[in-house]
Amino acid sequence: MLNLLKKIGYSILFIIVIAGGYYGYKHYNKIEIMPLPSAQIAFVNLSRVNTEAQAVHHFKELIERQYKTFHEEILDREKNLQKQYEEIREIEKKSPEQAKNLSAQKDDLDRQVTDLDKTLRARKDTLNKSFARIQEQIEGKIREIVTDVAKRRNLNLVFNATILDASVVLYGGSELDITDEVLRELNLKLPTVHLPSE
Repeated sequence: MLNLLKKIGYSILFIIVIAGGYYGYKHYNKIEIMPLPSAQIAFVNLSRVNTEAQAVHHFKELIERQYKTFHEEILDREKNLQKQYEEIREIEKKSPEQAKNLSAQKDDLDRQVTDLDKTLRARKDTLNKSFARIQEQIEGKIREIVTDVAKRRNLNLVFNATILDASVVLYGGSELDITDEVLRELNLKLPTVHLPSE
């Protein structure tokens, strides 16, 4: 009886598999394969955009000004601390008796040097984070403009013509190059950048 039930079960399973395969085959043959749309392609030279855009020039000037100001402040503080160390050394040379009383002053100078080092690292970190945010702002605006230009021109594919400042487009007609249009819009929409307020 158990063997008979197994045979019936296998027979039913066989019929289901055959019927499913037949149905799947019939259904598969009815699937309509849609043709892909024709490619509307353009390219943009992002290296050129990142070299010629007003916001990028302003960004570079901002970096230079900030680091120059920062460097001058740190240099002034370093010179002041160096001068104080030299004064202590002179006292130690001239009067060993008086030098014994300078221990607290030396400790204070050591603490100031440590504080200056911490300030230096914190300030660099803050500037680097601010500059990274500005760079993200510029890159985001470039992507937004490329997308807008692509939609206006009914493009469905836009390539970056350069990778690491090396050209990757071997041939492309000038009518496919949207770099000038992207640059014009970027200069209008983002002519300058500012340090983010902390």
